Amino acid sequence: MKYVLLLSILLMALPTLAAPSSTTAKAPPEDATTTPNPMVVRYYDRGAKDARHAYKFELIAKILDVTRAEFGEYQLVPFGEEPSAKRQALLISEGKILNLLWASPGTVIARADVITVPVDILRGLLGYRVCLINPANFPASDKLHSLNQLQIAQGLNWADVEIYKHNGIHPKQAPTFEALFEMLAAKRFECLPLGADEVMYTWRDQKAKFPFLAVEPHVLIYYDYPIYLHISKQFPELAQRVKLGLQKLQRSGEFDRLFKQHHAADIAQLHLNQRKIFCLKSPYLPEQGQCEKPLNFPK
Repeated sequence: MKYVLLLSILLMALPTLAAPSSTTAKAPPEDATTTPNPMVVRYYDRGAKDARHAYKFELIAKILDVTRAEFGEYQLVPFGEEPSAKRQALLISEGKILNLLWASPGTVIARADVITVPVDILRGLLGYRVCLINPANFPASDKLHSLNQLQIAQGLNWADVEIYKHNGIHPKQAPTFEALFEMLAAKRFECLPLGADEVMYTWRDQKAKFPFLAVEPHVLIYYDYPIYLHISKQFPELAQRVKLGLQKLQRSGEFDRLFKQHHAADIAQLHLNQRKIFCLKSPYLPEQGQCEKPLNFPK
């Protein structure tokens, strides 16, 4: 009994060990840093099917590259489906699937809930339209006095369709870009007008599958069709970045270099200034001044 009492006294005298508190947070090391999330950029790109837009894709990447110092890293998240222009307008307004698109002012995308950077990234080139044709059913160009003599085709709900309709021309429409060539092979229309920025690439790309395909050498359809970049209003910082990036590329001369790299050789082959011109008025732009001034052919 004496020993038990002594042992109890000794135990009571020992220092108590404090249990670690569950609310105590471990301090991070002094050299630890946090990496901010990259700016996510979502645009319409179906990969190989949209390779004719390579210039636009490279331009977007360069805009983002030259603004790293001001806005940090970025992540490109292309949208690989083929929505109509109306669907694209809805998606960019929401900003979840698309937050950056290119379109001409006045069109459904440009009227969406977007911030527009008013720099024509194609310098009017998309408004110079050259026909891809099946020579087996294209009429003699010297007998062509009006576009109403031609059966024209466009993609389903392309913004250009309204331009043709505004001028009394009603194009046939194909559900996809690829379907247009099947229709041309079947002689269901006579002219597929594409922009001077894309017609030569498209001809080279489709020639193996459609050996008949030719670039018509004498006719030029023209309408005022500037192309601006549009950014979802849900992403105002991205809009600031795009504006600054374009300014930087213009000041450095990189914008000119990139444009010529992608387009100069094809423009030279098209001989735009030697063609018979059919000018159309666009319902998307003010009526005054359209089809009145001499064309300033891009180089």
